[in-house]
Order: sequence, then structure tokens, then C-alpha cells
Amino acid sequence: MKIGAMDHVLAKPWTEVFDEAARLGFDGVELDLKVESYLGSEGWSESGRSALRERAQSAGVEIASVCMASVAGLLTKPETHEDGIGAVADLRRHCDELGASVILFPMIKQGEQSEDDAFAMWRDGLRDALAQSDGCRAKVGMESVGRTGRSADQALAMIEAVGSADLGVYYDVGNAPYQGFDPVVEIPRLGESIFQIHVKEIGAEMGEGKLDFTAIFQAIKQTGYDGYLVLETEAGDDPAANATRNLAFVRDLL
Repeated sequence: MKIGAMDHVLAKPWTEVFDEAARLGFDGVELDLKVESYLGSEGWSESGRSALRERAQSAGVEIASVCMASVAGLLTKPETHEDGIGAVADLRRHCDELGASVILFPMIKQGEQSEDDAFAMWRDGLRDALAQSDGCRAKVGMESVGRTGRSADQALAMIEAVGSADLGVYYDVGNAPYQGFDPVVEIPRLGESIFQIHVKEIGAEMGEGKLDFTAIFQAIKQTGYDGYLVLETEAGDDPAANATRNLAFVRDLL
């Protein structure tokens, strides 16, 4: 398995984040797109993607994945649904250029929107986006976010409803227990549907909270997972020291 970090963990702009990741010993970086700026980001222009690739290659690290952040919420708003479909399809193409194999798609619904309505919009939107970008290598991994999470069974139901091998799960071992789910139970349940994994603990440093990381990592290994483990930990007052500490913690578990 490889170990990466979300860009905010390293607290560096995209012009510097790959060099910092290499300096600290990470294998890759996850880039986070923001809804208010994604269309103007480097990831959305040919020259910008070329610059990102060159920086990553020069530093000797990979662009492990791209997080859609709030852009994912476009799919569950009727007025922006088509924009959301286009964004997912375009991002798959862009990720192929960047060499990123996974798109993190946060399962964000709108306000008082019912689960049934949100499910239908996600299902139809993801199905259309994947069809429009058929042939792309980058896969879409759904992440359960917020206090009201979505279980492994709900994720599997969405995968079945969409009917594409390019849709799976971006599993977050910190979010799951926060939402009332057990990673040690869910990870084997999801198995090969897990495309990528976030590693963190909410409200505590890893190893100092309630999570049994030894059992969680045993569950991960038992599935045969061999992809990225991406830190989504807090940068804190000393981002480099915190990232180094958490990187060492994960390496020890491997």
C-alpha cells in the first residue's frame, strides 16, 4: 500500500505541495477542488494540468486522487444537476491526464432533501456522468460525509443501481464510527468496492482516541486492498511535524 496526504494536511499551495510531500516521505497527494473555484483551478485547464503533472513528476510523487469537495453537491440540486453531471464527466477525463486513479465524491445532499430524492438524483447523475466519460480510467469513489452517514449497504445499493464497475467507495475510517458504523464490519462487507481509503480520527490524534486502528488495518489487509491510504488529518500549528507523526503511525501499522 502507498500512503498519501490531502493537500490541506501539508498546508502548502499546489505550487509547493508536491515538493513538501516528497520531503516528508509521502507517495502521493490528493488535490481538493472547491466549489467556488474549481472552474478556475489548475485542474480545469490544459496548461494547469500540464503544470501539475510536471511538478508532481519533478518531486517524484503521484497525484493520488482528486476530491470534488462541494462540487459533488451540484448533483442533488435540480438547478445545477446537469452541471454536476458535466463536472464529474470532465473530472474523469482530467484525472486521466493527471494520472489520478480515483475521484473522491462526497455524498452531500441538500438541506431537508429526502434520502429517496437524493438517491434518485445521485443514481441518475452518476449513471449519466459515467456513461458520458466511458473509457476513462479514473474511477469514482463515494465517501460518506456529515453526521448522518450512509452505510456500507447503502453504498452497495447505489453501486448496483448505477450499474457501473467505475463506481465504488472511498472509505473513511474516521467518518464511519462518527456516524455510528463499525469499520471492522463495513470494510470486509465492501471488499473490492473500496477504491481508496481516508485515514484519520475525529476529535483526537490517531492512536490517542477510541478507534482500534490495529483491527481496522487488519480488516483492510484481509480484503486484499493494495491502494492508497490518504491522511485527512489536521494540519495544526506545525503541519510538517503533524504530517510526519501521522505518516509514521500509519507506516507502523503496515
